[in-house]
Amino acid sequence: MNSKKVELKEYEYQEVYTIFKKLTTVKNIPTFEKFKENLDTFFELTYDAYVGYGGGTTEAMMKWIEFMGSEKIALEYFRAVDNWNAYT
Repeated sequence: MNSKKVELKEYEYQEVYTIFKKLTTVKNIPTFEKFKENLDTFFELTYDAYVGYGGGTTEAMMKWIEFMGSEKIALEYFRAVDNWNAYT
């Protein structure tokens, strides 16, 4: 049984990655494979709070920022997802 909260197709990962690369201001853009791994974790940590309306958006975002180790990069992932398909 697959426990992923969101199942993106390869082209959908690519669409979000393209948006991320256009929006980001960081110089060290992750590889596509690393981006996909991070995006899966993003959904795992934030989906219920933002999409499932489970509340706790602040806590979910703090976990995501902690995972990424940078608030700036974490928020740029969030912006890329939100630009691709409204997340909030």
